[in-house]
Amino acid sequence: MNRREISSEHVAGLSSVDDSDYWWYAVRQGHVVSAIRRRMGSAPLDHLDLGCGAGGVMAALGKNLSPRRQHGLDGTEEAVEIARSRGLNAEFADFRQPLPLPFQPNVVTCLDVLEHLEDPVLALHHLGESAAPGSLLVVTVPAMPSLHSNWDDLCGHFRRYTRTTLAEHLAAGGFDLLRMRHAFSYCVPPAWWQRRVTKVVQEVEFPEVSPLLNRLLTWAGTAERLAGSPLPMGTSLVAEARLKS
Repeated sequence: MNRREISSEHVAGLSSVDDSDYWWYAVRQGHVVSAIRRRMGSAPLDHLDLGCGAGGVMAALGKNLSPRRQHGLDGTEEAVEIARSRGLNAEFADFRQPLPLPFQPNVVTCLDVLEHLEDPVLALHHLGESAAPGSLLVVTVPAMPSLHSNWDDLCGHFRRYTRTTLAEHLAAGGFDLLRMRHAFSYCVPPAWWQRRVTKVVQEVEFPEVSPLLNRLLTWAGTAERLAGSPLPMGTSLVAEARLKS
């Protein structure tokens, strides 16, 4: 099996928050938007969201960056249907095969996708065959294998990444690493406590939080990003890479 499927409940949970101001998505989106603006400047954007899910990232980048063209691919048909219902250009794809794209993207987002693939390097190779030379790739993945638990298994993760493993996968897939940082460092202590001490598995990936806590968690993530994500730990890794010429 090349890809670990996510459940209908997982798809529903993602689609309920991925286009909202939920703190985790808002913080991740801040990393993605700042990376694209820093690397691409005022160049016209032809955006591919590889593993677009229900389309929340596509919609947000459409509002924030106004790409010239935009397309999404995902391996879960139920998620693709939701994205299409939102008026987004999305289609089903098997990442083990060449990617069906209507244009060559020069910016690709691949957010919390590689951990679901048994062979992420193959998917990156197919991306390299379809993207424009020198394309920017922004990747996020769950970090710190020491935090792996039943929760990751329920979410369909083959792995949690180290900096070394992600760098190796990107290089083997044909991309030059530009920058890599941990994110959500402030989530490590509660995540460790939950997964190593209480060992309570969450029934939902994104539990409801109060408006005040949502603002505080968003502020913490924004402050971390603006400070350059200086701590050598975090529940996620954010990487920027270029397709090799």
